[in-house]
Amino acid sequence: MKRIVLSLFILLAAALTAAAQEKITDRLQRPEAGKGTVVIHQDAALYHLLGAISTPYPAGTRLQAKGYRVQVYAGGNTRAAREAALSAASSVRASFPELSIYTEFVSPRWVCRVGDCRTYEEADRLLRDLRALGKFPELTILPNQVINIQY
Repeated sequence: MKRIVLSLFILLAAALTAAAQEKITDRLQRPEAGKGTVVIHQDAALYHLLGAISTPYPAGTRLQAKGYRVQVYAGGNTRAAREAALSAASSVRASFPELSIYTEFVSPRWVCRVGDCRTYEEADRLLRDLRALGKFPELTILPNQVINIQY
């Protein structure tokens, strides 16, 4: 008896959730004052395949995605290499204060990487801008498995 009541409750909740969702075609065809009219001609089966409109991410949300960073410095595992990596980071920060800068120890060396680029082309533009400074002799674009992107 408990199983039947529970399954009926779940079925009812799913039906109410599905009925409350608005499809993109419904939103497009809704008349609004001062705007044009959109008419969509489509098969009913296609209409039922469409999902609900997802809400955008709230402001300040940080997501993770595949991307690229530009490596500005790679040294050894000494204290001097650490200082050089921090120096490279401060030099980049002085010229490009908006960039994300990551100075870390990636065994067996200290590295300084900059940027959260989504595409290789964006990373290449950043590399060219950094190269124009003339302060960094060895710049490299590296794929980065996870980057933070703020929306």
